[in-house]
Amino acid sequence: MKVQRFRAQSSVEALAKVKETLGEEAVILSTRRVKEGNKWLYEITAAVDFDPPVEPRPREIENFSTLLKELETIKALLERLSGSLKPKTSFFYHLLSQEIPQAALLLFGSNGDLTPENFLKTLSKKVAQKVRFVELPQIQFFVGQGGVGKTSSAVKLAARLLYQGYRVAILSLDTVRVGAREQIDRFAALLEIPLQFVRHDQDFAQKIKEWSDYDYLLVDTPALGAFFSVSRLGRLLQEVPEAGVHLVVPATEAPSGALALLEKFRGQELFSIILTHSESVALGGPLFWTLLPQVPPISFISTGERVPEDFERATSRRLLGLLLRNLELEEASCTSN
Repeated sequence: MKVQRFRAQSSVEALAKVKETLGEEAVILSTRRVKEGNKWLYEITAAVDFDPPVEPRPREIENFSTLLKELETIKALLERLSGSLKPKTSFFYHLLSQEIPQAALLLFGSNGDLTPENFLKTLSKKVAQKVRFVELPQIQFFVGQGGVGKTSSAVKLAARLLYQGYRVAILSLDTVRVGAREQIDRFAALLEIPLQFVRHDQDFAQKIKEWSDYDYLLVDTPALGAFFSVSRLGRLLQEVPEAGVHLVVPATEAPSGALALLEKFRGQELFSIILTHSESVALGGPLFWTLLPQVPPISFISTGERVPEDFERATSRRLLGLLLRNLELEEASCTSN
C-alpha cells in the first residue's frame, strides 16, 4: 500500500492531485487544514493498494450492485471530506447539541456562514421540497416494522378517502400476528369498508383483479422481518408495478434506526414516508433525518389515535412545526460581573 499526503489551497485542488497521482482507486485516510508559511492549506492523506484486482463476478446484476455501492461510498467520503474542511460556527455546534444529525446540518451550506437567519430560510425551502402533494396511486402498500402504526395508517387513510366520496377497499396480508385480524376487522366494520385477507401470495393478483373497480385499494402488510421481507414485497409489486409503497416510520425513531431501515429498501422505489406518533415528539432535532436526499417525500402525518381526525396531509407548516419543536435557535450567552 502506498500512502501520500497532498496539499493545495482548496479541497477541490487537493482531491484533483490525489486522483491524478494515485488514480480512481485512492482511499482518503484523513483530512485537515495546515499552516504553511502565511497560508492555510488543505491536506489530504490518501492511499492506494497495488494488489492485483479481483476477477469480476460473472453475473451482471452483482457487478452493477457492487458498482452502486462503491459510488455511494465515494459520495459519502466526499461529503464527509467537504464538511470536515469547512470551519464551523458556534451556531453549528449549538444545533448539533440538540440532536440534529450532522449529515442533515451539512445540507444548510457552508458551516462558516451558518446563522439562525439563513438556517431558517434554507429550512423552509427544504421542508417545502419534502412535502408530497402528488395524486395518490390506486393501489397503496403500507410497510414498516412492528408496532409503528401501519394498520391504523391504512384505516385512517381509507376513512379519509371514504369521506371524500371515493370507493375504497382494504386487502390485508397480515394473517399471522396475534390480534391483527380482529383489529382491522373491527375498523373495517365500523367504517363499512370492504376487507379481505390474503393468506397466500399466489392469490394476491387475483384479489387485485376482483377489486380493480375501486378507486383506491389499500394493502396492509405484516411487520418487516423474516416472514415479510423486502424481497417478498418486491415479488408482490411485480404483479402490480403501478402500486405505491408508503414506508410507515414513527416520528420518534432515532435517525440511525430510520436510515438503517431505508437502507433495506435500496433498489426498491418508495412512494412516500408516513410519520406516526408525532404527538410524542419532544424535540424536533432528531427528525431532521427526513430532509436527507435519500429519504422519500413525506405524505401524511399521524397526530394521535382518533380515526380519521388524527391523520393529516403533510404540509410545509406541519412538518416545519415538528422539526422546530422545542428547538432553541438562540445560543445561551454567558455574562460575568
